[in-house]
Amino acid sequence: MQQRKFLARAQKALIKHGIIGSRAKALLEEWNDHLESEVEKLVAGGQDRESSYQDACKALGEPESLVDSAAKQLAMESWQGRNPVLSSGILSLVVFLLGILVMVAGGSLLKANFDYLSPEMIKYLVTLIDTLPWLLCLSWLAYHARKMPLGWKGLWFVTAFTAIIPSFLGFTCDSPNRTMTVFMAFLPIGSISKFIITFGLTLFFWWFQTRGKNWKMKVT
Repeated sequence: MQQRKFLARAQKALIKHGIIGSRAKALLEEWNDHLESEVEKLVAGGQDRESSYQDACKALGEPESLVDSAAKQLAMESWQGRNPVLSSGILSLVVFLLGILVMVAGGSLLKANFDYLSPEMIKYLVTLIDTLPWLLCLSWLAYHARKMPLGWKGLWFVTAFTAIIPSFLGFTCDSPNRTMTVFMAFLPIGSISKFIITFGLTLFFWWFQTRGKNWKMKVT
């Protein structure tokens, strides 16, 4: 059916632009309702239903063009879409710097309480503090995955930033000397694991949305 093909093309174009979830569903439902309305008008005028669908689809326009227009409109409705460099680049750096501040603050609290903590507890807290900047950037990445303000390009940029910069930031603590160190290291197993996890999560999300998810628009 012409209507089904039209909506399938529109859905494919939406996914390509990174418009997914409720936003994509709302657009598809809007276009489907518009098609149904136009078809009913044509049928009421004596035209058969199949040719009515063809004419209604032509009148609505090419699905790819509709999606292009919708993507631009959605971008302008969001401050992130209006300021892509700020939201994907500068704010990612700001989140990372906040992570460093949290790491330093956590290290300072740990240093001040050495005498009250066991070696095992210090070890666990050092691991937690070492992970904080990465976890904070993962939260920023999760926000991008949920909102998709800049489409797939923005999501993959934030993913690359999170995997490369915060993942390799390290923290050590020498309890006998009461010293702490923040450093960048590109070889430890923990850093490589963070790198793999970051890209793995985004890759699975991309696969689920573009290949694994089988959601079809219901048509009558």
